[in-house]
Amino acid sequence: MTDMNNPNHGGGYGNWPQQPQQPYPHQQPHPQQHPYGYPVDDEAATTLLPPVPPLDDAAATTLLPPVPPLDDAAATTLLPPVTVSGAMPVAPPQHFGQPPAQPQQPPSRARHRAPTPQPAPHQAAPMPPAAPVPPTGPGFDPPTMTLKRPTAPVPGQVTGAPGAQPYAAVPAQPQPVTPPPAAPRGRTGSPIIDPGLQPALITAGAAALLAGGAALGQVALALVVALLQLLTAAGWFRLNGMWPARQGILLAALAGFTADVAVLLADSRGGVAAVVGTLGGFFLLVLVLQTFRPSDPKERFYALTVLGSATVVTALCTMLLLADWVPAGVGAVALATLLAAAPLPGPKQLGPVLGLVAAVLLGFLVGAPMALGSLAGLGALVGRRVAAYDFPSRFVHMTAGVALPLAVSAPLIWIATDLLAG
Repeated sequence: MTDMNNPNHGGGYGNWPQQPQQPYPHQQPHPQQHPYGYPVDDEAATTLLPPVPPLDDAAATTLLPPVPPLDDAAATTLLPPVTVSGAMPVAPPQHFGQPPAQPQQPPSRARHRAPTPQPAPHQAAPMPPAAPVPPTGPGFDPPTMTLKRPTAPVPGQVTGAPGAQPYAAVPAQPQPVTPPPAAPRGRTGSPIIDPGLQPALITAGAAALLAGGAALGQVALALVVALLQLLTAAGWFRLNGMWPARQGILLAALAGFTADVAVLLADSRGGVAAVVGTLGGFFLLVLVLQTFRPSDPKERFYALTVLGSATVVTALCTMLLLADWVPAGVGAVALATLLAAAPLPGPKQLGPVLGLVAAVLLGFLVGAPMALGSLAGLGALVGRRVAAYDFPSRFVHMTAGVALPLAVSAPLIWIATDLLAG
């Protein structure tokens, strides 16, 4: 084998024939070529592109409509004339920058040259005064408040040509004025509405029940009085605009029931004290409940007034259990109420006057005390008047209109038969 690394043998890297190096000839300058290796030939580069036709403005704007000449008179028809009283003042020119500075010369040359004067800032010449615009012309309308609408075009006349009148003055038609919606009409007239004859008949029926209960005994009378007290509490709350005030109605009715039971359990001399004690306790309860009630102070005071008065009126109905001559007293109430509600001919005050006279005569006829008829009749008229106040509803007439004549007369009957008779 031949040792490739042995220089004495014909192989290896060390025994390759050496080529004599030829001296490089003198380098000839090559011609300048394009950076991409080929010269640029515009004709050869654009051989495959289609020829560009010459631009024809007439053909390019064939589809566009013709532009009519501009007529200032037609364009400013709706504008009012402008009158110039004097020339417009011309503001002095404002320079936002300083003129450019001259380049500095070397010191050696600057000594031999005269300093170059700076150019003076440009001053604008004053503008001539503007010519006044004539107030009216063939294409102008004076200022007016009339409406304008376009007229039909005249055949053969170009819109906007001098002398054309594209708009015509049309007088403005008066538009109908729509009145604002009327506010809901409030109630007019007297707020006193009489309950009528039907509540008076029901009052007479309740008086008959009281007379029958008094004839049967204290317990029967107490049951009818309890019914009267419940009707009184409901009517009083509805009359004062507090409905449905179920808690107040139940509290007032409970005060009346408690007073009835206290009178039935008391002896003959302790009945009045039982009624007064019941009133005091329930009035204190009402005061505490309304004081700590989480509501507006004004509403709290109003609720306290209504609930306190309802408690007093309801509990005072119990005085019928302590009074004498109960059938005569409630009979006088029924007679006065019926005559006051009857549709009698004559003036309006005739019915109440006749009712009061009839109540007094009834007391004399049955041999009752002298003040019984007059006080019972007066209480009936007052209760009916109270039930007719402040535009009451039918519910008020069926509750307060029925119960208040008897409720107001109850303490008066006791006063006439016990205090004044004794």
